[in-house]
Amino acid sequence: MIKHLRVPVSNAQEAKSHIESLNAMNTDFLPIKEEGFILWPLKFDISGDVVKRNGHPSSRKSRDYRRLLPEKIRNKAPRAYDVFGEIAIIKLPQDLFNYTEVISNSLLAANSNISKVAVDMGVEGKYRVRRLKLIAGEPGFVSTHKENGLIFQLDISKVYFSPRLAMERNRISQMVSSSEQILDAFAGAAPFSVTLAHRGCIVTSIDSNPEAKIWGEKNFKLNNVKEDNYKFISSEIESAVDSLGTFDRIIMNHPTQSLKYLDYLLPLLREEGVIHLYTMADKSNILEKESFFKSKFKEVRHRIVHPYSSSISLVVFDMFRQVLMSKA
Repeated sequence: MIKHLRVPVSNAQEAKSHIESLNAMNTDFLPIKEEGFILWPLKFDISGDVVKRNGHPSSRKSRDYRRLLPEKIRNKAPRAYDVFGEIAIIKLPQDLFNYTEVISNSLLAANSNISKVAVDMGVEGKYRVRRLKLIAGEPGFVSTHKENGLIFQLDISKVYFSPRLAMERNRISQMVSSSEQILDAFAGAAPFSVTLAHRGCIVTSIDSNPEAKIWGEKNFKLNNVKEDNYKFISSEIESAVDSLGTFDRIIMNHPTQSLKYLDYLLPLLREEGVIHLYTMADKSNILEKESFFKSKFKEVRHRIVHPYSSSISLVVFDMFRQVLMSKA
């Protein structure tokens, strides 16, 4: 039995792009059609409706780069990596740093859409920027990334962007009404903002990284978003809250710090509004966190976005129908 991600036919191509960006597509098998759904074969679990089915073997060439590696490192090499435009971004354990040339050559050989390979040395600094070490390809980290029918251009070494959230951005875009006023509190290069403004929402984007505003405004223009539908503020969130007004929906995509900003942003949420809060959570206490949020909201549900480590996952909490509260 093979694990598959089951998605409605209408979302099939977006789901395929997302799975491929995670390098999670099991190309040894073909997709399966079921009434109203497409089932994409997976190499490992990702967030979403994962089901098991008898696989339909494919005769196509596998894109698993590890099959091209020497046997002594094949099982140590990570199977998952991010793809941003033409750039593959991979995290390597310390004992594989001496094998970057063979790893990069294998990635390039297995993926015709990749022309650069970088090692992810970790997210650091107040702006949550990846420290990248280029190990193959021409210098520079500016690339153009496509997802959900939109395009995003940025320097991935200077501003935060996660290709792994493509399905999340599509999921929330299916929830909104075009009349909504939305705050994207930690916008980065504005992928959430652009996705929602493109649907007709009025979006206020905030990020303290000056590079975020440069690339965010470029991405609004690249996707032909009307200027009346967006505003990008370069500021710390705590410095801006008093001048922002209120919103129907707030996006809090700052996985390591979202919780500490919750009290700043709760007063900005209108009655019947929604907050989407992304945070790291130990797999053993997700329900405990959900119970905590229920003390402030009438309805809360969570969704595991993707694993971060063996015990930690990135989780989004959708929190609905704010209870009346004092700003004191």
